[in-house]
Amino acid sequence: MARAKALLVSIAGDVDKIGSERFFVTMTSFTGAIFLLSLCVGHLSLGLQMMPVYIAGTSSLLLFVLYYLVRFRNSLFYPKLFLTIFGLVLLDLTWYYKFLSNGPVLFFILIHGALLLWVWKGRPLAFLMLMYYVNIGVLYFIDRYAQPQVFSYPSDSMRVTDIYMSFMLMSGFVILLLYIVKQDFLRKQEKAIQSDKLKSAFLANMSHEIRTPMNAIVGFSNLIGEETDVEMNKQYTEIIQNSADSLLRLINDIVDLSKIEAGDMLIQYTDFNMENLFKELYDQYSLTLQKKGDPDIKLSFELPDNDLVVRSDYIRVKQILSNLLSNAIKFTLHGSVIYSCEKKGNELLFMVSDTGTGIPEKDLNKIFKRFISFDYDGMNTEGSGIGLSIVEKIVTLLDGRIWFNSAYGVGSNFYFSIPYIPAIKMVSRKENTEVVKLAPNRNNGKSILVVEDDPCSQELMEEILKPLNMSIHSVSDGNEAIMHVIKNQNTSLILMDMKLPVLDGYEAARTIKQLNPGIPIIAQTAYAMAGDREKAINAGCDDYITKPIESESLLRMIDQYM
Repeated sequence: MARAKALLVSIAGDVDKIGSERFFVTMTSFTGAIFLLSLCVGHLSLGLQMMPVYIAGTSSLLLFVLYYLVRFRNSLFYPKLFLTIFGLVLLDLTWYYKFLSNGPVLFFILIHGALLLWVWKGRPLAFLMLMYYVNIGVLYFIDRYAQPQVFSYPSDSMRVTDIYMSFMLMSGFVILLLYIVKQDFLRKQEKAIQSDKLKSAFLANMSHEIRTPMNAIVGFSNLIGEETDVEMNKQYTEIIQNSADSLLRLINDIVDLSKIEAGDMLIQYTDFNMENLFKELYDQYSLTLQKKGDPDIKLSFELPDNDLVVRSDYIRVKQILSNLLSNAIKFTLHGSVIYSCEKKGNELLFMVSDTGTGIPEKDLNKIFKRFISFDYDGMNTEGSGIGLSIVEKIVTLLDGRIWFNSAYGVGSNFYFSIPYIPAIKMVSRKENTEVVKLAPNRNNGKSILVVEDDPCSQELMEEILKPLNMSIHSVSDGNEAIMHVIKNQNTSLILMDMKLPVLDGYEAARTIKQLNPGIPIIAQTAYAMAGDREKAINAGCDDYITKPIESESLLRMIDQYM
């Protein structure tokens, strides 16, 4: 069965990747070509007229060309149209030379009508079906007034042999196509059932995962108001911050999962220096270890080529490594966590290795499945079970592969590889990674307009922007923003929420750019799906930052435009 499936995939492609319609047209072209070749052979063996042999042979050749175009050139509409119109014409010619309604071809025309219904929809289907029935009417009049010799087989036995041989071939062709349709239906049905189960599991799991950090955030927020001890308030604040970080990670995972499911996760290739990425991860997770208070874990990285500059999706590569490093640190109590990258031929090979708990043999085949989390020795009480599933999908989107080996009680090694694409331009290494402090004194006399309809968000933005020593003004909708810019021509920068009452941020940004093209507008929004950034930029915004906003990232972005 596995070999048959592999053969089918090699002939027609993977239906999950190319889609049902293209798969069906590919299979129809291929099997139709084989069927017509068989018909040629059978017709020659009977010694009947040569014209049907020429027509069937030409049709078979054309079907192989269509098969090539659909299968390997990603063309679909024109091959479908050719298959529909010229296929019917060639069937008509074959019908005429194979004894009209006394022969078997009329039944092939019936199958052609069924194929029309399957591969077309909407107005094209209505037009082509009308043409199909007009064609049948024309055949009727030709058949009715044709000369008797056109109907005549050389002998009755040859007529019976021809009809049954053609019927056998035709039925095989139809049964094969119906089998493909049935399998596609069963696959979609199974996928729908599985999707429904996953949705139920997702809702149940997410309800728990969201409520857990929210419980801490709400509970300790209430306690802060009642607690007078400064140290206890500091501890409560840290718990709230950690819970908020967990909730944000969960939301990001949900967004990524939805992007992958919808096919909206875009890969954006840029040139970057691998050492810069590795140092950034080292700084980030060294701080994580400090917060956790794990002095027994040594974090390090290995990079044989310190000047390795590649072309890939920086954000997605970092996301994969971040997820693997988070898991490694989560399940490691002592020893080391090491990550590395090296160029091997045409691939970049990454590894994240740890001396943690390892994975029991019974769980090895579940690692990349969704909504399954593992809690060894109480070390993963907050796992959502979707992180590694997302990682696997992203690696696939990058045309890579991922695998691992693990021994329980010893540790785990996770590997993934992606194609090595040389960079178009060199990217230098960052020699100084210290945080650059902003210089607020140079901002005297400048002003920022905050366009935000939520009062709490307005207040938060004003607090974040205080270190800039600028004049901060807040308005609640797009129309107010436009009026403010008209009255205050010296506005230095605008932070624009995109979802606003009265007039949304997109229209407000367009209008403001028409009034003052030089004023920088930064979109600050809770929209974080595929295409949202492009939509904001197309509306006239100069940059884009998603909520919840990290104060340091926002201040750095503002500093670039000041």
